[in-house]
Amino acid sequence: MTICALFSLVLARAVAGSYWAIALSVAVLSIVFVLLVHACTYVIVMALSKVLRKEQLPSRTPQGGIQANPDDRYLPESTASPRSS
Repeated sequence: MTICALFSLVLARAVAGSYWAIALSVAVLSIVFVLLVHACTYVIVMALSKVLRKEQLPSRTPQGGIQANPDDRYLPESTASPRSS
C-alpha cells in the first residue's frame, strides 16, 4: 500500500513535468510490462504443453530405479519382443 502511494506521488510529479519522475515512471512501468509479458508467455506455454504432450509413464528397472524411456531389457520376458539370436 505504501509503495503504491509513493508511486502515485511520483506519477503526480511526472504529470507536473519533472524529468526524474517521468524517467522513474517509465522505468517502473517497463519492468511491470516485461513481467506481465513473461507471465502471459508462461501461461500460454504451460497450456499448450498440457494439450500437446504425450503421457509417458516411467518404468522401473530391476534395481528399483525409474527411467523415463522403457527399454526391452528391463521388460519381463512374456511382454518383451522376440529377439533373434
